[in-house]
Amino acid sequence: MRVPTRPRQPGIRFNITPLIDIVFLLIVFFLAATHLTQNEKLEAVELPEASQNESEPDEAPRRMIITITLDEKLHLRSNEISLEELEAQLLSLDENKRQEMEIRIRGDRRIPYRIVEPVLISCARAGISNVKFLVLNE
Repeated sequence: MRVPTRPRQPGIRFNITPLIDIVFLLIVFFLAATHLTQNEKLEAVELPEASQNESEPDEAPRRMIITITLDEKLHLRSNEISLEELEAQLLSLDENKRQEMEIRIRGDRRIPYRIVEPVLISCARAGISNVKFLVLNE
């Protein structure tokens, strides 16, 4: 005669599927954040120093960073562009976007003003008045 056996009760089991999902989401977030922060720093420039600075506003407006390197080339989103292409991109923006847009110019401290001036004129033609220069604080 056979002795009846009860099915064994498994011990406590942990469902780690949500944990794995969260880890993968964090990995994707940090990869994207790292990519976005490195995008604007690909072109090596020596920023000028400023004796006065202004704190960042709480609300971050739509921002476009234009880098001007020592070899007098313009870079937008890590791509080298001409002045005409920059102006065309600024003019192609919707009127409401242009009003909210902030342009930041990362220019090498050794470039002459004659290189920066056409960028400022292009911004003015597009109706963008919120233009700032990235500098180092003393």
